[in-house]
Amino acid sequence: MSDIFISYSSKDRAQAEQLTELLASAGLSVWIDKSGIDVATSWSAEIVDAINNCNAFIVLLSPNSIESHNVIKEVSLASEKRKKILPLDLEPITLPRELEYQLAGIHRAPMSNIDAIIRALGKLGIEATKAPELKLVKESDGRKSLMILPFEDLSPTGDNAWFADGIVSEMISALSNVKALRLMDAQGTKEFKNYKGQLTQYASTMQIRYFVQGSVRKFGDQIKITAQLLDIDTGDYLWQHSLKGVMDNIFDIQEEIANEVVKGLELHLTSDEKKKLAERGTENIQAYELFLNAVEYFNRQTRDSIRNAIELATHALTLDPKYADALRFKAIVLAELYRLYDHDRKHLEEAESLAKQALGIKPDLWSAYDSLSNSYRHQGRLAEAEEAALEFVRRAPENEISHSALGFFYSQTDQPAKAIPHYEKSIELKPDFLSAYWNLVVVAEQTHDHERVVKWSSAALSHYQRRLSLIPDDESTRVWYASLLLLANQPDNALLALEPLLKKQNLDGTSCYNIACLYASLGDKTNALTMLRRSIGAGLTNVEHFRTDPDLDPLRGTPEFEELMKELEALTLKTND
Repeated sequence: MSDIFISYSSKDRAQAEQLTELLASAGLSVWIDKSGIDVATSWSAEIVDAINNCNAFIVLLSPNSIESHNVIKEVSLASEKRKKILPLDLEPITLPRELEYQLAGIHRAPMSNIDAIIRALGKLGIEATKAPELKLVKESDGRKSLMILPFEDLSPTGDNAWFADGIVSEMISALSNVKALRLMDAQGTKEFKNYKGQLTQYASTMQIRYFVQGSVRKFGDQIKITAQLLDIDTGDYLWQHSLKGVMDNIFDIQEEIANEVVKGLELHLTSDEKKKLAERGTENIQAYELFLNAVEYFNRQTRDSIRNAIELATHALTLDPKYADALRFKAIVLAELYRLYDHDRKHLEEAESLAKQALGIKPDLWSAYDSLSNSYRHQGRLAEAEEAALEFVRRAPENEISHSALGFFYSQTDQPAKAIPHYEKSIELKPDFLSAYWNLVVVAEQTHDHERVVKWSSAALSHYQRRLSLIPDDESTRVWYASLLLLANQPDNALLALEPLLKKQNLDGTSCYNIACLYASLGDKTNALTMLRRSIGAGLTNVEHFRTDPDLDPLRGTPEFEELMKELEALTLKTND
């Protein structure tokens, strides 16, 4: 006889197995159908016997399970047998009529709160023999793991998502200075928008315990920001706040929320961390709004959106010429405009000037050294570019971005051996830094260091698989993942990994280009040229990059590639005119 029977949908199998482990670590015996009841063609005698013989019956409630006929049958049988039933929410749901009678009046607990589950089972007479040894999230390095989820735009007009995203980005930037936090970066928060699963599963997979959830309501000058801090392990909200005001109060509101996060997590800040948490990039509210809007346009990564971002950032700087973050941002955007679409050296010269201005105003805005380095490198001033990248590392030695930036400089200047230790340091500081893994494998391959290629591609694959298990339609991650499989001598699996992307009609230009490089490496010139044309159609028109990228060497000299290059050069001249 088992202490507990767990009823679940096969689509929630990962959570069911995780709960089984958690309960087993508390000394409880659990019966779980490993095949997943949704795939059963009939109700087996084994399942009926397990329900008859259990002391308590747990049902995992989710949108999947309430639509499962087998879950409904199991709950009905457990109710008929007068079993002690404990419903657990994987996420909040409304009970359907088929379950309403059996579960009426029974308190439901969140599956994330293992301590509450143990207490509830105790009230049912099922006593754990020891404290649970496992947690939903295993925090290994002494820091508290935190993610700020995308804030919902509840504005009446529904067109202030850019403002909600900007608030989140500013909070991440402020809290990134707290060394006691392992904070999910802004890119991770952006990618979460495409996540379709349950938060408990995301937390377990990404090993994040605390989440800030919130919403923004903006109408004219009036704003309301609601935020709450969730401990996923206990299911408890450590605090919940609703703050109202006008745009003139936005900086005070943001600072208050950041401080509440720190208090809720019981963190002790140094005086320098407190100072950085209270920093304001500008006191000009209109400049701040323009800056947030510019960031939203830049993230779209089209030629027009990048130009719009530059225009908005320029307007912000006319209102506050000493807005260092806006200066650095505009420098980044100008360099990207040069790299991707418009090969005009004036963009680089202005980017250099802006980065220097930003550092003159705010000397500890260390990321501006990366902008400066990129500007110098594109201009061919390599000694100055290297020195700027080195200065970034000297100023921020514990920042994974600084080491990655220096590694990138070396990789882009044909010095792959020098790049290796910096990418490895970057991964040491941030073990799930996907782009650093990819770049490290590339430079290791360029140095013919087969041992490193195998080591780091193998290490990288699990991180890429984890990300794709959560967000299958993440374009850039899927392209990199396919390329890593190719480097790991798994060409068939690489092509299989690409299949979901090839069905999309609106692939990003960079994704198309990278897929073309993969096809070229496989010797598939036809598909490589097709994807190159798609990348150009999506706005990627950097002639020099097409001409010099070694990944395209298998295509060079073919009539088809040379014809494509003539078309691209003509298109570029027409666009610049």
